[in-house]
Amino acid sequence: MRASKVCVLFVIMCFLGGYMWANIPPIPAEVSCRTEGGTRADENRSDSSKLSVRASSNGGKSWIKFNLGDLDVGSLETAMLTVSLHEGKDGNQRCDVSYVNDDYRENIDWGERDITWNNAPGNNPDDLGLLDPTQTTLLTTIEFTDGMAGDSFDIDVLEALQNDTDGIVQFVLHNSPNLLNFSTHDHDVEAQRPVINVTERLKGARNPIPAHRANTIPTSLSALSWTNPDPNTPGNSIFCDVYFGTDPNRMQMDIVMLDADVSSIELSAANFPSFVPLANRTTYYWIVDCHDPSLGEPPADLILGSTWNFYTNNNDAPIVDAGPDQVAWLGMSGTPGQEVILLEGVTSDDGLPNPPGAYTVQWTQVANGAPGLTISPDNTETTSVTIRARGTYEFMLTADDSEWQTSDTVQIVVGDNPCDASHLNTGDPYNAADQNEDCIVDLEDFVALIAVNWLDCTDVLTGCGN
Repeated sequence: MRASKVCVLFVIMCFLGGYMWANIPPIPAEVSCRTEGGTRADENRSDSSKLSVRASSNGGKSWIKFNLGDLDVGSLETAMLTVSLHEGKDGNQRCDVSYVNDDYRENIDWGERDITWNNAPGNNPDDLGLLDPTQTTLLTTIEFTDGMAGDSFDIDVLEALQNDTDGIVQFVLHNSPNLLNFSTHDHDVEAQRPVINVTERLKGARNPIPAHRANTIPTSLSALSWTNPDPNTPGNSIFCDVYFGTDPNRMQMDIVMLDADVSSIELSAANFPSFVPLANRTTYYWIVDCHDPSLGEPPADLILGSTWNFYTNNNDAPIVDAGPDQVAWLGMSGTPGQEVILLEGVTSDDGLPNPPGAYTVQWTQVANGAPGLTISPDNTETTSVTIRARGTYEFMLTADDSEWQTSDTVQIVVGDNPCDASHLNTGDPYNAADQNEDCIVDLEDFVALIAVNWLDCTDVLTGCGN
């Protein structure tokens, strides 16, 4: 028999005072070192200040190693490697970041004073910038402009940690066109040393539906659902307490205690009498606390849930269609040097909010380098513009119901003539034989290409026998 609502609330409120999730501190690099090829391929290049990277001269690659200890990599949500510049570098710069595959164990115990170009794990000694692709995996490329000493860069290394089975992960900075120097594991400035910051997956309920902070939830929402955590002991059951209300304080919410392994609940007056039916334009909070009996007797069995919220709003955004794209040419309708283009948009709305605010539509020209035009009128779904110069024009139709705005665009391509408009629209080049670019290869092109130079002689010695 599970405890009554009052007893459960009392236990939880007492327990909350001392309850905290375990905080995982940043993981510092255990060791790091730079290497160089060429005549220094068997020479240790340890330096307490810098990790060099370059792909010219003797090359330069740097290794960073972390000892994860007993970190449960299977529980991780995120893992970010942070490296910092030891000194500034002007201009556009780049550098690859890779990790040594977990199944490659050669020289895994390397130290700062003994790693070299030829024995570095995963290195391709014959390439100044690249690594052995069978032993390493590229993660990303760091890119920056005009970097300053101390600038830091975050690299997602979750993949490397999740693939780890021995507690050791190794990263390589390599393949930079220019010399870059990053800070080492024992740099004088502690804040610049390489570290890995990790977060764990939520231990409690997750994947809320509606999503956390959803802001367009209708008052007709019928249920809440989530994913239960896995039990500490396989085969055991999870029991959930669901809190729901308009205040994030559990003591101000209604509570329902569910049967084993249930992960959804109906939003009904029977379950949450103080807050259902839902009111429009209201923020609702809900919490799913879980109990895993295999963790021990209450309150040790409690897995506190996050506080989620959603906002009810029955108003749907307007629907807008600015019409199909068009292709035209100057004089197409009979007036030389111009063309009147109809903009025929369609919008619709659900009539909300209620009481309604002003519902408006607005045409604007999108700045894309085409000549500016006057749209008149600009506040009706159907209007027109007069175009007097070739170009690709873009217009936007926006509908506003006083709360939500929706926009759509239409493109108008206008050429000097049908042939010009066709090629301007498609971007296709003209036929090489179409000398006058009128879209037809005919005798006029022959005249332009050949006839004008018919029988011209280029024999300066005999004058072509004349």
